[in-house]
Amino acid sequence: MQFCLVAPSQSICNPRRLYLTNATVGRHQAGSLSIKPLVAALSVCLLVAAGGHILLQLFSVLKRKWRIAVSIRHLPGPPSLPIIGNLHQLGMSLPRIHWWKLEMAEQYGGTYATRVDCLMDGSIVTNKPENIEYVLQTNSDNYIKPKMMQETCAEVMGQAIFAINPDSPLWTLQRKLMSSMFSVNSFRKYMKSVFAEHTAKCIATLHAVSQKNDTIDMELVLLTLTTDISFHMGFGRHVPAEMNSRHFHNLFRDASTITASRFTKPWYKWFGWCMPSEMQLKAVMAEIDGMFYRIIHTRKMEGASGSSDILSQLVARQKAGEPITDTFLRDMMMTVMLAGRETVASSLLWIIHLISQHPDVEAKVFAEVQGVDAMNYDAVAQLQYLEAVMKETWRLFPPTALELKCAVHDDVLPDGTFVPAGVNVEYSPFVMGRDKTRWTDADKFIPERWLDPSFSPPTDYEYPVFNAGKRKCVGQRIALLQVKYILCSLFQQFRFESAKSDKPRLTLGIALFAHGGLPIVPIARTKTHAMRKPTPPCATSTA
Repeated sequence: MQFCLVAPSQSICNPRRLYLTNATVGRHQAGSLSIKPLVAALSVCLLVAAGGHILLQLFSVLKRKWRIAVSIRHLPGPPSLPIIGNLHQLGMSLPRIHWWKLEMAEQYGGTYATRVDCLMDGSIVTNKPENIEYVLQTNSDNYIKPKMMQETCAEVMGQAIFAINPDSPLWTLQRKLMSSMFSVNSFRKYMKSVFAEHTAKCIATLHAVSQKNDTIDMELVLLTLTTDISFHMGFGRHVPAEMNSRHFHNLFRDASTITASRFTKPWYKWFGWCMPSEMQLKAVMAEIDGMFYRIIHTRKMEGASGSSDILSQLVARQKAGEPITDTFLRDMMMTVMLAGRETVASSLLWIIHLISQHPDVEAKVFAEVQGVDAMNYDAVAQLQYLEAVMKETWRLFPPTALELKCAVHDDVLPDGTFVPAGVNVEYSPFVMGRDKTRWTDADKFIPERWLDPSFSPPTDYEYPVFNAGKRKCVGQRIALLQVKYILCSLFQQFRFESAKSDKPRLTLGIALFAHGGLPIVPIARTKTHAMRKPTPPCATSTA
């Protein structure tokens, strides 16, 4: 058999038409070899392989979720439906989710289970202090932030300390930097300038409202105040004039609200490209990040010598050779803004709300703060009754009302509960603060309990308001002093009347706020102010 090349002109012009033939040129097509069947066969193989990989991954996920479902099936908890678990109950209870979780804890005890994933996943909910200590301290390496949380918050938080785990070098670096920055010395420095300036602006706003005998959304007032303070502390300057505090506040509010809504709309991962909320988040973060990076660039060009704000200190460390990138600077600034803005404003809001509901407490607060002539560190630190009011408020309305971890490996909690790998472990400072087995008159606002010599102060694991263990808030002390300073300044000038006296509808977000804001009537005190006659504590809770 002979083979030869034919159609040389075609083969030269178009190599894909080069073929072999048997014996004669006239019969060349009968023996041709085409590449099309090979491509088709290869495509089929690739599709089969891809499909097999997807099925294998799906089987692995279902197997893990089924194992979790079987492992927690014996735990007490609300009745669930096949496949969707408790998803329908959570959906209906979302407007009052924290109150619903309190009801579940009272009904099913200190450790129970909820099944919330449509693929049979779920959570072990525990509010027992011994379990909390085990999760946050004793075996904390096994309980990390769920990947789902990191992905959900990625656009806003990036690699901020709130979004990553302690095994990350970035977490260790941020913790170290924040420990050195959020100190008592920092408070002394900022109190005389930053706190005083912006609190005075807030007081002027409230006086204008008071003169009209009008109502104002105290949540907006306090978030604007803490936005200004956090921005000044973080960047060493005021919010840019072209943006103004209200617009900057709105950007952060929208970013926080949309991010929180993702937890109830997991389909954003697939359909975010056509969801208005996701488009809005993208635009909001583009504006926030653009401003952050412009300020970082300007500060690096100006130099940080002699400046005491947090960004200048970080830029100085970067120039000294520490492993700090501009992205890291952005994430640190976001940490400062979220911590200083959200949690402090939440604390102030609920303290003012509860004091306004209890005239007897207001009388004692005013009696204490009116004796402060010079607003310095020593005077603020000695306000013991005001501090008791703050602690009692945090018990009832903690800034962070819900925490979530994920088990890396199988484990057993101190109360004997088996924890399968991959399950979420959830605890609620909101629920723990209202535990009737731990607190006398748990649903009542009684600041005096913290001053009673017979009172046994709770441990960090009984009262995890500022987290505990490795993740305990490094800015706890300066936050307490900042809240004290602002409250002292406000209550020297005003008393407040709140329109909300029943169980307020609470938000689900980075910090705990009142849904729809909190309308307050500020009433200015006169120089010859006569306090309202103290009335006995309310017989029923307004908390």
